[in-house]
Amino acid sequence: MKIAVIGTGISGLGAAHFLARRHEVTVFEQDSRAGGHTNTFDVATPRGTLAIDTGFIVCNPVNYPNFYPFLNELGVRLQDTDMSLGVSVEEGRIEWAGDENLAKIFAQPSLMFSPTHIRMLLAVVRFNKQVKQLLADDALPDITLGEFLEINQYPMALRVRYVAAMAGPIWSTSTAGVMEFPFPAFARFFESHGLLNVYERPQWQTVVGGSRSYVQKLLAKFGGEMRLNAKVLQLRRENGAAFVRTSAGEERFDAVICAAHSDQALTLLQDASDAERAILGNVPYAKNRAYLHTDKTLLPRRRWAWSSWNAILKSDALTDEPIGVTYWMNQLQRLPKAITGDTQYIVSLNPPRLPDPASVLYEVDYEHPQYNPATIQAQARLAEIQGQRHIWWAGAWTAYGFHEDGFKSALRVVGAIDRDCLPPYVSGIDLQLPSNDRFNAPMDSAAPALA
Repeated sequence: MKIAVIGTGISGLGAAHFLARRHEVTVFEQDSRAGGHTNTFDVATPRGTLAIDTGFIVCNPVNYPNFYPFLNELGVRLQDTDMSLGVSVEEGRIEWAGDENLAKIFAQPSLMFSPTHIRMLLAVVRFNKQVKQLLADDALPDITLGEFLEINQYPMALRVRYVAAMAGPIWSTSTAGVMEFPFPAFARFFESHGLLNVYERPQWQTVVGGSRSYVQKLLAKFGGEMRLNAKVLQLRRENGAAFVRTSAGEERFDAVICAAHSDQALTLLQDASDAERAILGNVPYAKNRAYLHTDKTLLPRRRWAWSSWNAILKSDALTDEPIGVTYWMNQLQRLPKAITGDTQYIVSLNPPRLPDPASVLYEVDYEHPQYNPATIQAQARLAEIQGQRHIWWAGAWTAYGFHEDGFKSALRVVGAIDRDCLPPYVSGIDLQLPSNDRFNAPMDSAAPALA
């Protein structure tokens, strides 16, 4: 089969990698590099070069059961890190941190005498216990996170300084936006990632040499055609095929895998169906500016509160302003002290104020999917449009927005097009197509479609 893949994030690269083993695959990427959110920047220092990640940074074997064997297959090395959380509110007026050293919840010593902080800590224990019990009883209410917290009278400090401070950086949204997240999805995510536990959390890791290492190894083995600086302008379907148009012209394919963001994918479709508009149009995205810099004033004011990732909140209330998050890369990526010296390397997303311009080494825009009840409903309907007239949809937006989600979406599409292209380690993926499967592209005898 002649297959086009649009986009080179983990979804596009994963699908192209496996399908190219048995099919003619052409990948279209609008940027000058492949990788999408896998974006490592080289920082030259007098003592050597640092490869610092600015997008995809961490993973763990518990929550990435397909991505880990994929990395192993590529020969990628990993190293342990920690996912400690620091919280700084209103330019350091309130600061605390959470990791295995419980004393850091009083990184600001005066909080030992703060009734608000003590009530928040007690509420954390109640919150974790209540959510776990609801999960065990399969009794998660179908409401938003904000509604759950309001109904159960959780204090505002827990909502802002704990729940939003953890969840906001994960999904790159505001404190108010966190409250719109569907509670059942939130609860399941936090439970699966160990975030309802003080201890017994998964061991997080980073890729040695930067996350782009896996992209480089994949491209070295890729058997198809990779076209960079090849922005797709339009997708259409006609006469039993799909057509991809770029500035170089239009080409015919037996199948197209669109691994772009859902909103971008919808704009490409010349002949979108009502279902495609309803599904792709209900996964909104937010643009987030990321800065790689050395301005340590964007870390918490108190050195003891510095953590691998730090929520920097402009307000101690629920607002629509994006939560600033500062990743302390020296700790998160285990950057060698022999090269960093005393310099702190930091990645800030939506900082409450801009880093010192002289400290900025690199800046880039990322877009992240946002979640609300309509988003969850759209995701549940995705099977309705998969393979419809030769076009398939993949991306981290089909689930929680993480690397494993994007990779799993790619594996689902690969399995639906040609099960024999799947790797043997596929785990936790439903590969059955809906009974109204409309994929009818011509197949050769060695590439049977799933029924």
